[in-house]
Amino acid sequence: MSTKIPKEYIKSLVLISIVFLSASNVSAAQWEVGSDQLYTTIQSAIDNSHTLDGDIINVHSGTYTEDVIVNKKLSIQASTGDRVEINSTNTAFTVVNDSTGDGSGSTIDGFTINNSPQGTGVNVSADNCTVKNNEIKGGKTGIAVSGGSTTIANNIISGQSETGILGNLSHGFFTVTGNYISNLMGEGSVNGITVSTNGSLTDFNINGNTLSHISAPNGAVFGFQLGKSKGADGNPEVANVTHLIVTGNIINDVNASSAIMGMELVSNSVNALILSNNISHLQGSTNSSVYAVEAAIVGNGTVMVSKNIISHIVAQQQAAGIVTVALGDLLLENNQVINISKANASVAILGLGLLNNATLKNNSVSNITSPQVAAGILGVALSNLNMEYNTANGVDGANDVSMVAAGFNTSKVTGNNLEGDGSGIGLVICSFNGTVNYNRIANYDYYIQNFLFSNFGPSIDEMLKPLDEAIKNHPELEPILKPIRDDLDKMFHQLENSNTTATYNWYGTNAPDPSKFFSGNGTLNYYPWLVLNVNANPSTINPGESSTITADVFHDVAGGDHSKDASLFFSGSRVIFTTNLGNVGSKSVTVPWTNGLARAILRADEGAGIATVTAADYQVVQTLINIQGSSNSANAVSTTRTVGMENTGQPLAGIVMSILLVLGGMISVRKNE
Repeated sequence: MSTKIPKEYIKSLVLISIVFLSASNVSAAQWEVGSDQLYTTIQSAIDNSHTLDGDIINVHSGTYTEDVIVNKKLSIQASTGDRVEINSTNTAFTVVNDSTGDGSGSTIDGFTINNSPQGTGVNVSADNCTVKNNEIKGGKTGIAVSGGSTTIANNIISGQSETGILGNLSHGFFTVTGNYISNLMGEGSVNGITVSTNGSLTDFNINGNTLSHISAPNGAVFGFQLGKSKGADGNPEVANVTHLIVTGNIINDVNASSAIMGMELVSNSVNALILSNNISHLQGSTNSSVYAVEAAIVGNGTVMVSKNIISHIVAQQQAAGIVTVALGDLLLENNQVINISKANASVAILGLGLLNNATLKNNSVSNITSPQVAAGILGVALSNLNMEYNTANGVDGANDVSMVAAGFNTSKVTGNNLEGDGSGIGLVICSFNGTVNYNRIANYDYYIQNFLFSNFGPSIDEMLKPLDEAIKNHPELEPILKPIRDDLDKMFHQLENSNTTATYNWYGTNAPDPSKFFSGNGTLNYYPWLVLNVNANPSTINPGESSTITADVFHDVAGGDHSKDASLFFSGSRVIFTTNLGNVGSKSVTVPWTNGLARAILRADEGAGIATVTAADYQVVQTLINIQGSSNSANAVSTTRTVGMENTGQPLAGIVMSILLVLGGMISVRKNE
């Protein structure tokens, strides 16, 4: 049985459908601005009562002298292909959410803005706004943001005296991407991008920006600054950001008289990623301290610092490539730091895990020099520390150390390649349970030292003195401070008794000098060590043929074979192969180690005889190849023969490395702003 629908009801449904479809197809109105258009100023187009939220203000070629207030949700754009210049008195565009209206959701796109000397290009205090594709010249500040959920993209910002992009944010996200900021110079501190928070941000993304040619002749420069390691009251200002991503940025050619921070990131982020940034040519002058990256992330998630390239850092007081402090797990991987010079204390990489684990892996540092203290890769974890497959060479100072491993629970140092200049210390280890295996530690005064406070800085009593004085002067705090003081005293004394198992390492010699190992108050077992061998396959060839020459350190001095663990071995610099007959590329060739092994090819292209092929990594060994022919030659053998040692230069006696200066002072350095 069917039910008949009344005609009146059908008509009503049709009318409702028509109204709904009409409403859904309404498009934003576009208002034209120009000398021959309906509106001759941008402000008049905005203020017109017919201009509604969601409309477009399309501005044609010309120069407009005005300070524009945006209090509606509008897309304000330069007409496609037109050059539109704004000459402002104070601020070219101010996007507000106040008693006059709400500009939230607006876009400012495609303008050339000429600021007055004290002016700002764009000031956004509304939410969900986008500022993109603008060229902003001069003034104090390029873009200022105090709203939430703002995107700053693909702008060219130049010639400001204080700040390129300034943010004081309370909520939402903040995305800064693809901007080019250059030629900033001022009398005080100069900042490329600086952001503080007065609330909580969900996401902070700073990606693909370039900062170049920034100078503060009488002050400090901060390239990217989120939060502050030293605020106005001397304490850190921690930015409230849940997820922090800083990737693919370039910072170069920065000069200042006091402090330079390429990136200063101080936040309580749950997760942080600092990836593929390139920072170079940071030049500090008298009394300067320069840090390419300083990150202190005090959230409880994972902090990853990876694939960053740092180069050409110059300072007088302190210089550092990457300094990262994490409350959660810390991963420092695949970073490269080269050419840090002139500072009284120079450090390539310092990673500090405050509560959890720290892993420093596949990092490379070279040419880290100082007239006083130079340090390569330093890892510290209050829980477990892993330092794997890193390389360090050219760490050179009056007092120098290539690697420091301080895991207060366990320290594992595996597959690293450390090379000195004949002086200094290869590895300093500080751990209740330290394991050092399959590393190359060559050409040092000391290969490995257990940490001892009396060797490296103030005594334990001196370090505890501030707490003792605080307890004495404030007895009411004794119930709080005394347990902390006692725990530190216990921990410090335990750390002076490091127990290190350092078996199966290569020291650039088949017979390392026992005096190059320092056990301190603990234990240091370095036997058995690895030895260098070389062999030829085949060991007898005819003219025109070739033989594969293999050098390896797979065997230890006690006869153990570790080839099954080849993946754990070091790689990098280097084995030098030479021959007196035939060629190995020429008469000599340098080949990098690959997991404890290096190969060359001997080509018999000079007639018959006995070819003596040597392999040298400070230690020199040789093998003989019989190139058959008319020459009266003995049978060749492929067994290793030890020849001697390469010249390593004159070691410096009495190395004293102020590790505490590096571990403590480098973090808490007072920066002159």
